[in-house]
Amino acid sequence: MRYLLGILALLGLALGQALTPKSIIVNPAPPPDLQVRVWVDKDPNKTGNPVYQFGENIQISVQVTQPAYVYLFSVRATGEISGILPNAFEQENFLQAGEVRTFPGLGAPYTFTVEGPAGQDRVLAVASRRPLDVSEIVDIQTGRARIQGEGNLARALSIVVTPIPANDWVTDEAYYIAGQLPPPPPSTGTLSLNSSPSGAQALINGRLVGNTPLNLELLPGTYNLELRRSGYNPLRTAFTIQAGQVTRLNLTLVATPPPTGVLAVDSNPRGAQVLVNGRVVGNTPLNLTLNPGSYTVELRRGGFSPFRTLVTIQAGRTTRLTVNLISIAPPPPPVQPVQPVRPPSGSFTYTCQGGTLVVNYISSNQVRLFYDGAFQTLPLVRSGAELVYSNNVYTWEIGQVGRLIVRGQVVLSNCRI
Repeated sequence: MRYLLGILALLGLALGQALTPKSIIVNPAPPPDLQVRVWVDKDPNKTGNPVYQFGENIQISVQVTQPAYVYLFSVRATGEISGILPNAFEQENFLQAGEVRTFPGLGAPYTFTVEGPAGQDRVLAVASRRPLDVSEIVDIQTGRARIQGEGNLARALSIVVTPIPANDWVTDEAYYIAGQLPPPPPSTGTLSLNSSPSGAQALINGRLVGNTPLNLELLPGTYNLELRRSGYNPLRTAFTIQAGQVTRLNLTLVATPPPTGVLAVDSNPRGAQVLVNGRVVGNTPLNLTLNPGSYTVELRRGGFSPFRTLVTIQAGRTTRLTVNLISIAPPPPPVQPVQPVRPPSGSFTYTCQGGTLVVNYISSNQVRLFYDGAFQTLPLVRSGAELVYSNNVYTWEIGQVGRLIVRGQVVLSNCRI
């Protein structure tokens, strides 16, 4: 038996290649472990659109990564749908993991033959961990579909897989061309592209087409252009090609600024002047944007010792420098020479905290005072900034003010005349 697989020409062309039609049905959350792959015998690696002449036989192969039930459909651009697997001759559609099945297989009592009209056709593969009921879509015995049109097939399959968990099914498609595609329109336009500087990669609709300067023959229409060159920002623009005309683009690339890093400087106390490589840049706290490299940083503040260090700035990173400034101690006051106190002469009455005291300076080396109901005579034991008279029981100390110490206890203090 011979099955006829026909297709309709695909008219949309871009940059001289056929566009891939939108997938009929796709699992929005495909399982990571279950995959299905379908291909035709002239394109086992699925690198392009293989061409089959009218009347030529075609073989279709399929493989799954996990055990699954596989369903194959021929989808013509005319909207005609037909079943490939299961069919009247091969109804066993369960494949083991890694197993490759080809239809028709060697010695099969049927063939698949490509017929017109010329154009592009495809094969849809659906793999499911659970068997699917496709009886409402195709008649397995005849291969004829009960529905027509890609939209109706998509809706019917969506109903079939709805009860199945999303991680239990997946799809794939294979494309091929019957006969010859219609030739592209003879009328094209020219793109003349230059950039400053030259040597930039040019991508049109995301496809690399060469380096500037370049001239391209393109079909009429609107395209997206991107220029890329190391050290420069990408440049993106749109342009329109008109048949028989030259579109000239002379574009200037903008150099990419060098990558920078950040130096964050703070000090305790704050308000210190910051110098980078000897140049004043502000006061702490301070954030500086610098090119990568090494810098000498100095902090200055009145009353504190200067601080200097070497920092390294890395691109895209923040280098933090926090400095505790060291206070400069004021110079000690000058030492004043000790002026010796000269013993007074005569008798003096002192008013003290704790009472009054009469002191009679008998000579420069001896005083006499009345305390504890008796006169006490005290010899001079030390002289200098103050005079100290003592007999080990009573001690009289006199400088700017005086005080009386009895048996180690101060009994009169802050004595003044």
